[in-house]
Amino acid sequence: MPSHKLHRKWAERCGITGETAHEVDMLIDDMEHHDAVKIMITNMIALEATVGLLRGESPDEIKSRLVKFSRFFSKNVREYAKNLFTPLDPPGLIVIREIHERYGTEGLRAAVLHVVLDYIEQLYLRGYDKERIAEALISGKKERIKYLLEEAGLEDCIYDHLDEILGDIKASKSPSKALTKDLEQHREIVRALSENGVKAIVVEGKPYSLVTGVRKVKSLLRKKGMVAVGLVYGDGVFKEKSIGGLSTGIFHNEYIGDVTLSEIASRGMEIALKTSRDGKKTLYLYRKRWIKSLEELL
Repeated sequence: MPSHKLHRKWAERCGITGETAHEVDMLIDDMEHHDAVKIMITNMIALEATVGLLRGESPDEIKSRLVKFSRFFSKNVREYAKNLFTPLDPPGLIVIREIHERYGTEGLRAAVLHVVLDYIEQLYLRGYDKERIAEALISGKKERIKYLLEEAGLEDCIYDHLDEILGDIKASKSPSKALTKDLEQHREIVRALSENGVKAIVVEGKPYSLVTGVRKVKSLLRKKGMVAVGLVYGDGVFKEKSIGGLSTGIFHNEYIGDVTLSEIASRGMEIALKTSRDGKKTLYLYRKRWIKSLEELL
């Protein structure tokens, strides 16, 4: 992780009081909950709770809103929302709440900046160049980092000064050769899949973009040794059409045109569903197979 000196420098450059930033950095870097606080970019409910605090909502308002929101999701998501701001609150969000209680919105902005600077450093040490890091800040972690930066009012500071931030990080650390080689392999596989017309990868029933999908496959192979995957081509991506924000049950594919769900199912392939934040559905058709190595994707 970047030094406290670097964290404080960029907090001040982004309009956050240096002393507040330093105290927040010390709190986050406590080994008991350094990783836990990253829950704001790894958990949907924690993310929305953090954003609610940034917007000036009270804990009661946030909890009420998110309990209603969670009704559309799985039981563990509903339980998570129900436990917000109670003694059963997850450790990461407890730290975020403590930062808000002690230092207000400025403290939360310092916490967001801390996590984002850590993320930039991790990407650099893995061998990412500036362009890939800039891309990851916009689309990485399911776009949650971009969302947090915008809500914290930090997006311009980070995006406009990314060269300088990377310069500070490079001055103190060098990328890992092993991770750089690992990243090169990842890029080659993504490139080969893209050139063969693959649009997405379904990993254990869930659809991902090529970049994220390859990374997910690699992670699961390390843990399990074998993973169920499916490659999705252009004629296997169907986006639901809507009228006035309402679902129509009609799905469009640029190669096939408009079709119904029953017509899609008649194609005799596995179907994976992805629903965007605004409720739009996309169906992915694929043939499932089991692989034991990343190269078997090709």
